[in-house]
This record gives sequence, C-alpha cells and structure tokens, in this order.
Amino acid sequence: MSKSYGKHPLTSVPGVFALALWSVYLLYAALYYPDVLTSVLIAGFFGLIACLAVVLNFTYWRSMVLLASSIYLLLYVIRIVRMTAIAKHLSFLSALSFYYSVSWRVAAGAFEEKGLMGGLTHGFLEYVMPVLVVALILVTLISSRRKLGDGRTS
Repeated sequence: MSKSYGKHPLTSVPGVFALALWSVYLLYAALYYPDVLTSVLIAGFFGLIACLAVVLNFTYWRSMVLLASSIYLLLYVIRIVRMTAIAKHLSFLSALSFYYSVSWRVAAGAFEEKGLMGGLTHGFLEYVMPVLVVALILVTLISSRRKLGDGRTS
C-alpha cells in the first residue's frame, strides 16, 4: 500500500507545503476542538489523511493532498454561498461583498474577545487558508506535470 518509487515527498516543495499547511489547520482544530465547525472537522480529517500520506511516503500522496484540498475548498464555498444566501434581497456579488465586509468586523471582535491568537486564527482561516489551499493545489498539479514530463523524456 505504501510502496513508492522515487524521492520521499518531504524532499519536494508540494510535500513540505502540504504537511505544513495541514499541520497548522489540524493544530487549530485540536486547540479549539469543542468550538469548531463540523466542516473544519471534516476538512481536518482529510487533511490528516494527506499528512499521513506525505509522511508515510504513500505512492498516491499527491492525490491525497489534492483530495483534502478540494474537500476544503468545497466546504469553504458551501459556507460562503450559504452565508451570502442569507441576504436574499441582495445580488450574489453584493451579498459576497457584504459577507467579507462583515467578516472584518467579526475579526475585530475576535481580537477583542479572544485576544491576539483568536483574532489571528480567524484571519488565517477566513482569508489566508483558502488562498494557501489554492496555491497548494497549483503547486501539486505543477509538480505532478513536471514529474510526468520527466518520466516521458527518460
């Protein structure tokens, strides 16, 4: 099952990036466990599988990273669409703009209520994590294409 050929994933940029990103996400889920959304637990579970695939040098570790990242993005999009659907009187783009403008106020409230770590955690999850997941998907896809291209020329 974990038979692999070639270098260990931790010697590649996507492997290290995936391990770092999902480890931080899992750390958040563990620290705030009773107060996390179900979507965070689901994404965290698949992130854990991706981390294990990278660390254990699973042959299809890239697929596991892409699966975990895709599930995270799907859950993020579902949450955003549901939150924008609350404002039925607005168009989707106006509701999306409203959601992110309110999210800044929520971030300020998180800083006041939970301190520096709570505010930074909210900012990371709401603004940084989606961008990093998209970057992880791109880096993983580029590295897998490069790996395929190297295999064909050899």
